[in-house]
Amino acid sequence: MHKKFSAWVLMAILLAGTVWLISGGVFKIMSGINSNEAFSENIKLTSGWNVADAVVDDSLPLCDKTLWLRTKLTLATGSKKVGDVYINKERLLREPAVLDESSLLETAEYINSFYLKYSIPACMTAFPEAAEIYVECLPENVTVPSQLEQMDKLYENVDSKIRTVNSYHVLSTFKEDYIYYRTDSRCTANGAYFVYRSLIRKMGYYPVPYDHWTISHMKNDVHGNLYDVCLYDNVTPDTLDVYTCENSSEIVSVKNFDGNYWHEGAFYNDSVLGYGNTESYYIGEPCLLTEIETNVENGKNLLVFKDSYGDSMLPFLTQHYAKIDVIDMSCLDRNVSELVEPSDYQQVLILCDADTFANSNSFKFLADNNIKDGEKSD
Repeated sequence: MHKKFSAWVLMAILLAGTVWLISGGVFKIMSGINSNEAFSENIKLTSGWNVADAVVDDSLPLCDKTLWLRTKLTLATGSKKVGDVYINKERLLREPAVLDESSLLETAEYINSFYLKYSIPACMTAFPEAAEIYVECLPENVTVPSQLEQMDKLYENVDSKIRTVNSYHVLSTFKEDYIYYRTDSRCTANGAYFVYRSLIRKMGYYPVPYDHWTISHMKNDVHGNLYDVCLYDNVTPDTLDVYTCENSSEIVSVKNFDGNYWHEGAFYNDSVLGYGNTESYYIGEPCLLTEIETNVENGKNLLVFKDSYGDSMLPFLTQHYAKIDVIDMSCLDRNVSELVEPSDYQQVLILCDADTFANSNSFKFLADNNIKDGEKSD
């Protein structure tokens, strides 16, 4: 009898929450924010919670409350998954996407094409999802896709002269340390250091020892991109750290190229510290090309291809190079030779997560043989 009563109460809560969410969408439509036609089309394409997602967005009053309620109702049903995020009392984990193996192999071909054309010593790594490392934090009896086998194939298919570091093996060794944010999908500065230590050896340098660094806590109430999906606030907020060392190199200048114009930039974007999500703390918002000059006097220039997972490693790399040019793969829309002269660099480093490597549409610009609009192939 008690179980039946609880079930009816839970059903009433779920129905009330659903009605509230849908009512919010109707209010939005009646206010002229969405057309009836757009609403009708969304209803056809979605169902269940997806209906609520289709009609509730950031312009709706109390949107945060709506997302918060959605998470509470989802947890009340016994589910631990909101969108593609699994909820655990210790951390939030994103479900790894199923990778397109053929696209990964295309990416390997483009990387090989770039390497063979310019013959610049190159090194690369692919950051794994935290769910690959913290499997025990996933709900019981839940099996999520693994990207590790596909990433091994990527490593196997790049030219044997391109040096690779398996970040999964590095990070899993230090899983008890603070290597991944609890509310964000990316590595912390600490996790980036451990990967840097392996990478820089492959690139011919000695890493700066861990005990030479001073760690400054810039912000200790960070809520990252996984928190934004569910607004689950029972996980301890994250800490944004900056690593500095005595007699370290200094940043002389930072310039950003947005595809049309150059702008003065900043290596640390302190303006974001007033916000919960500090994704753009390192070198600012995603930008096509960023030029970083240091006072290192060795004449060594490094070209980095990266996504947001590589940002937290940049401070460590500045200890070894006079100049670092950074191309963001999420912004790359033209052949690399239109942005930089590859022969100006002594080394190339590729720092991306598995999902980015699986998007061969970005890496095709490394091949440097794309046909522009209006041109014809021979």
